[in-house]
Amino acid sequence: MCIFNRIIAILLMLFGIIHDVATFTPLITGGLESVSEMQVKALTYMSLICGASLILSGLLLFLLLPFRAEHKAIKNATNIIGIFLLAAGILAVVYMPYNPFAWITLILCLSADFGIIRTK
Repeated sequence: MCIFNRIIAILLMLFGIIHDVATFTPLITGGLESVSEMQVKALTYMSLICGASLILSGLLLFLLLPFRAEHKAIKNATNIIGIFLLAAGILAVVYMPYNPFAWITLILCLSADFGIIRTK
């Protein structure tokens, strides 16, 4: 497997970890006083799931891409992960065009898709 794919997979995992850590920063510093408790819980859940999905996608790609050429089921699974990442990257920019991390997510997700397509 190309080193490019491994680097992108690791970067996706790291970015997911950064996302999850950043989720707790306003909770710890008390920066969400203006938001109701119910909204804070929903925001926390959605943010953690978003970060976890990047971590899981990166981990799965890291583990599965070396075997993509050998097994059709793994090829299909990595294609589904690629479609998910493409949607996640595009939607991050659509909903948060002002956020530089949304653009980084888009670049990482497009890079992962490029790596998946390149892997036979």
